[in-house]
Amino acid sequence: MSALKTMLQYGGGSGGTIAVNRLTIYHTSKDSPNNGGCCCAWTVPAGVTWFAVEMWGGGGGGAGTCCCHGGWPGGAGSYTRKVVSHPTPGTTLAGRVYRMCAAGSTGCAASVTGCTGCPSYIYGESESANVVCAQRGSRGCSKCYWGSNCSYQGCSAQQFCNDQSAEAFNGGWCGSFGITGVGGAGHGSPNCWNSAHNYAPHSPYTGGQYRKSKDGCSGICAGCCSMGHAHFPGGGGGTGDSHTSGGGNGAPGAGGLILIEYWVGS
Repeated sequence: MSALKTMLQYGGGSGGTIAVNRLTIYHTSKDSPNNGGCCCAWTVPAGVTWFAVEMWGGGGGGAGTCCCHGGWPGGAGSYTRKVVSHPTPGTTLAGRVYRMCAAGSTGCAASVTGCTGCPSYIYGESESANVVCAQRGSRGCSKCYWGSNCSYQGCSAQQFCNDQSAEAFNGGWCGSFGITGVGGAGHGSPNCWNSAHNYAPHSPYTGGQYRKSKDGCSGICAGCCSMGHAHFPGGGGGTGDSHTSGGGNGAPGAGGLILIEYWVGS
């Protein structure tokens, strides 16, 4: 995961580093479905003229499976960062109240479409607006005979869920800099299900790219059994692959994370 002080490049007046305080906001039950996220209100202490934010939205959940189902996992949440300061230069933020919510995880979907993720945000009471936000990841989906028939019919083995474009690629963020989360990908097979996989994305700056599921012949139990829990923060949840009558729920998308650093002046 990124180092906030390095990325935001703030330091002391002589070019050295400064000692900062840190707030970390997230739900501690990282692998639990529907964990509710974590929300709190923060009153800015005296002497604070700025605070730096790094934020991830929640990942989308994977889809469920039944007989001969497979597909695409949930997408990753977006990322953003920003230094929040008073509109009047040199004026402190002391006493201002900010409501901060780190996204919760999604549920375990039994249907052929998973759950869209949840956004993370910081709402300024004085500004009457979100001052920083990171949008949710797209939902996963599955369909019958996805693992074999598609490749037999000559279409591309590497695909994206049909309904992800509006959710994942326009997910967005509000801040000084951000990166939109990406959707999950799937790989079919012309040879039964023994090379059919789905690939769940990690969120930006979390040290990973895509997690590969078990193939369609070994990943019968679906969800977390097929891929493991979604990567925290903001990773997409896996969709199961099944080539038998077995089936199961999709895995939850991971919750979001908010990191805040601030310096108290004299």
